[in-house]
Amino acid sequence: MKRCSTVIAIGVLFLAIQGTSEAGQSAAPTPTFTKDVAPILYEKCATCHRPGEVAPMSLLTYQDVRPWVKSIKAKVVSREMPPWHADPLYGSFRNDRRLTPAEIDTVARWVDLGSPNGNAADLPAIPTFAAGWQGGEPDFVFEMPDYEVPAEGELPALYFWVQNPFREDKFVEAIEMRPGDRNVVHHGRIDVVKLPEGHTVVNGILIGPDGKPAAEEGGGVQDSPHESGQRFHLISFTPGRGLERFRPGTGKRISAGQWIRFNLHYQPSGVRAIDRSKLGIWFSKVPVTHEVFTRTVGQALPTDATETPVVVEGKEIMRSVAQAAEEAQVFVAREGQARPRGAIPTIPPYAENWKIVGFTAITEPITLYSVWPHMHLRGKDMSIVATFPDGRQETIFSVPKYDFNWQLQYDLEKPLQMPAGSKLMSVAHYDNSPANRYNPGPNQEVYWSEQSWDEMFSPFIEYSVDSLRLPTAAKRTQQQR
Repeated sequence: MKRCSTVIAIGVLFLAIQGTSEAGQSAAPTPTFTKDVAPILYEKCATCHRPGEVAPMSLLTYQDVRPWVKSIKAKVVSREMPPWHADPLYGSFRNDRRLTPAEIDTVARWVDLGSPNGNAADLPAIPTFAAGWQGGEPDFVFEMPDYEVPAEGELPALYFWVQNPFREDKFVEAIEMRPGDRNVVHHGRIDVVKLPEGHTVVNGILIGPDGKPAAEEGGGVQDSPHESGQRFHLISFTPGRGLERFRPGTGKRISAGQWIRFNLHYQPSGVRAIDRSKLGIWFSKVPVTHEVFTRTVGQALPTDATETPVVVEGKEIMRSVAQAAEEAQVFVAREGQARPRGAIPTIPPYAENWKIVGFTAITEPITLYSVWPHMHLRGKDMSIVATFPDGRQETIFSVPKYDFNWQLQYDLEKPLQMPAGSKLMSVAHYDNSPANRYNPGPNQEVYWSEQSWDEMFSPFIEYSVDSLRLPTAAKRTQQQR
């Protein structure tokens, strides 16, 4: 009887404790939009989810958000939104846009408990944005001429030249590319370039000495030191990026006397469209001691003429500038279109895990700031690994599930110092099989070119060369017209 009484007492005590615990949980205040959810949306989502931006709906007010609450919960619980594809095991990034577990739980509980609006006094100020710009009102804006995009057809990469009015070099602390019509601008790139001798520009089009539109030099990013550079990359626009801010003391250069060149890749949408893309710049407000370069792993650094190999399915291929230029003239026919073959072999039909590895030797000390993986519809995953002179290896970042629809730039939380004798390696895999739901044609071999159904291997990096310290630090000045 004593034993029975003891068991009963313990059971009663357990039930009492459990009830108290459940009562405590049920007593937790219900999250509201104004107090709990709006601050999360304003900080992590409003940059894109606002009128005039890329997202399909605004999330600034309760009336905006309420019809979408179930979808919002599903997207944040699955971590599809906000988009962020870097593996959390590797690297830390200053622009990490992921929601914390607590933020995800808050949004999910709010939806589960009826999505109440809450007290209007708790609502923080709705964030304000400059009309048409993520980074605020620019100090200066370059605009390309209007271009009429046809309703149908396949367009090559197109180039539009805009005169630079500055009579002295300018350095920028932030830069943003804005498509004129997001429905047809698939991606774009803006460079600072020298006008070829004997050429002119008419309505944005490069005209050769013969008075006819000139053939444009294409290819990837080829930044060079200012003294020798023919082309300097400013920024690229792809889904998920288009605004870039540089760290204090660093920036991109806009060279006096050179031109701004828009390189646009259009995809017709079924209706005629007019595009007038823009470039906004913000001048550096602090002295700039190092300019930022953009290259891809697999290219030599601007100060190094050493050829760098790529390894394709275990076979090493050298890709010097001369070789790449020569092989770019070899064309193959496919579906009635002329396609540049390039130096890298095509991806065969039905290949599930086609592998390419690129290397860049670090021949003098550099500081690495950010990385950006770029592939197309067959892209599967990409990583970048740094090897230091003592043999130590560090995976800088990894995207295990590449998403062509969201091509993000990943800014290192702390810039990475890489001494001479280091090496960068990028590994990427491609899925040309029917298992890839984005694959437009698993039965076709895949070429290396601009169109989305072709492929690219572009593990971009942004860095400065430690020894290239500017002799006179650039300061912000008023733009000269």
